[in-house]
Amino acid sequence: MNRRLPRGSAEPGPFRPERTPYLTPIYDAVLNPAYRRVVVCMATQSSKTEFLLNLLGHKLDDDPGPILFVAASQRQAEAISASRVQPMLDNSPSLSEKLDRREGKNKLVEKFVSGQRLGFAWAGSPTELSSHPCALVLIDELDRMPADVAGEGDPVALAEARTATYANGKCVVVSSPTIEGASRIWALWEAGTAAKWAWPCPECNAYFVPCYALLKWPPKATPAQAKREARLACPHCGVLIEERHKPQMNERGRFEMTGDPDSDTASYWISGLASPWRTWGACAAAWLEAAHSREPEQMQSIQNTVFGELFRLQGEAPPAARVEQLRGAYKFDEIPTGAIGLTAGIDVQADRLVYVIRAWGVGQTSWLIRHGELWGDTLLESTWSDLATLLEAQFGTLKVRMALVDSGYRPDMVYQFSRRFPGLVLPSKGHDQGAKPVYIVKLDVDSKGATQRRGVQLAHVDASYFKSWIHGRIAWPLDQTGAWHLPSDTTIDYCAQIVSEQRITKPNGAVKWIRTRTANHYLDAEVLATAAAHLLQVHLLREAPPVNTGDPPEPQPRDPVARWAVAPRVPQNFVTSWRK
Repeated sequence: MNRRLPRGSAEPGPFRPERTPYLTPIYDAVLNPAYRRVVVCMATQSSKTEFLLNLLGHKLDDDPGPILFVAASQRQAEAISASRVQPMLDNSPSLSEKLDRREGKNKLVEKFVSGQRLGFAWAGSPTELSSHPCALVLIDELDRMPADVAGEGDPVALAEARTATYANGKCVVVSSPTIEGASRIWALWEAGTAAKWAWPCPECNAYFVPCYALLKWPPKATPAQAKREARLACPHCGVLIEERHKPQMNERGRFEMTGDPDSDTASYWISGLASPWRTWGACAAAWLEAAHSREPEQMQSIQNTVFGELFRLQGEAPPAARVEQLRGAYKFDEIPTGAIGLTAGIDVQADRLVYVIRAWGVGQTSWLIRHGELWGDTLLESTWSDLATLLEAQFGTLKVRMALVDSGYRPDMVYQFSRRFPGLVLPSKGHDQGAKPVYIVKLDVDSKGATQRRGVQLAHVDASYFKSWIHGRIAWPLDQTGAWHLPSDTTIDYCAQIVSEQRITKPNGAVKWIRTRTANHYLDAEVLATAAAHLLQVHLLREAPPVNTGDPPEPQPRDPVARWAVAPRVPQNFVTSWRK
């Protein structure tokens, strides 16, 4: 081991691998050609970043090849380069003499060591993630990164593709987990060998996996008292183990495999209780302080970063099984009795348009008519032509009256498309909360503030309002007015995405939505379809409008519901008109 930690480190001087024996088998897995990917799920202060830096230094020193280090943000990438990597290169003699210090060769986000490129990237830099071939890719804090990097795709997939030209290419992914069902590092861990760090009990010698559930302290203890008296219970003999046994247990620790032994992904989980730099008492005190706050964010932070465990969210979303029960007797593209108008919602991704088409009736009863994905690069006109064909299609006797398209991604393409269909398509922008559920502002105006001909109007959508509305309708009895119906061929994936976010009410009464699954595109699309119906004032319908027989219309009564019989050229809402 040639690495030396600089002054200012917790333990300056030669790196001591015996302090973290749980990392030794992981180093061996990185060097094992049988594995193309190594996944490490662990808490903070467990030597996560030091592990990555050791891999980086070893590669540049003993087996030079191009390396890419990927951080969660540009600030983090630059900080690691300046405060961690550069000191490591300067303080390790064998690396210092190989560092190219010429101007332009030793920059903040790009260095050259042993003639090989060391690049630094972050989740918001898709170009860097997809440009340079690499023999080794190191990804730090995956769960702090967006699932879709600037619309270009998953950061692991983008970075891993850089290793394809190297026979011994390797991708190492390290992170603390986040929420159960939404943590990508946990999903990667489960898909691999799924090894857990286990300890031998000093009393009965039986091995067990340390975790939060085994940490004990006196009932009703204060954080200070828990810090002094916390112990770890052996699940086999029940003895309460003291902190002083931790070094010996770590020394005799081993990984117990629970996943696929033939996987080409070696995956490891280490409890934060194994960290030599954090006591069990400190872990207990941190948890009690977070629990006393009753703030979900604080409790999640401790569960993830201190214990290295998933946070099991107690939110208000209905289960996916309840959504599946809403599937009825009708099928895709069939118009059930009582449906009098259609709206659409479209979520824009880099490689597809995710859409729903929903029919509406009296009392805001609604029926999903179709859901799906239009695959294709959303920078290409052909993909938007497919959407145009869909929105102009006829379903039974009905056509889509209004479609809202999310403009958060590819806004120029969305605005361009909206201009082609004035009155039918509106770009939209979601907000966590708003003064109104949905309202319109003018985008294309002249010098006097008047809307230009064929100008675009932007719909601002209170996403929280409509998510709550949709989740409330899921519990609605199907035999009552106002029910939220699904066709029999609705996919399981759609049902899961509809409840992919949980509504959390904080102690101060504020509401926050937290994603519990990676994909939530159909929920976003349903929000937009519902917002479109709200703009068309479907909530004012209290009885079915008269049927349009083709005879000359009678004089319009003041009751707005009866105006369904007449369809003006550019209808303004459900109540006053309908475009057949």
